[in-house]
Amino acid sequence: MKKTTRLLKALADENRLRILALLSAKEGLCVCEITEVIGLSQPTVSSHLKVLENAGLLEFKKEGLWVNYDISSSLEKNTKAILDNVLGMLSKSKEIKRELSRLSSINRKEICSKRV
Repeated sequence: MKKTTRLLKALADENRLRILALLSAKEGLCVCEITEVIGLSQPTVSSHLKVLENAGLLEFKKEGLWVNYDISSSLEKNTKAILDNVLGMLSKSKEIKRELSRLSSINRKEICSKRV
């Protein structure tokens, strides 16, 4: 029951849904890329990523200077079904479409060097 509650609470936030939509569209996003696209501060994005990670939705991998976040590759069947349904609903959102379009035009090295 606690696991399900944690999952649903993680999904009950607009910004976390926006982050999940980005991660479903492109693998291996860093905090700087997510911050650039959705316009939240780095600490806020990091906090949202931690909630999603604690709910079992995300995994991360450190590669050199970057920590890359992805949707977990080991989601349980029911969790994956819920997430797929939510992402399907989000795919119709104009805001999400706009953010996904913006994501394709950002350059990781440029935006991350601006923040250092």
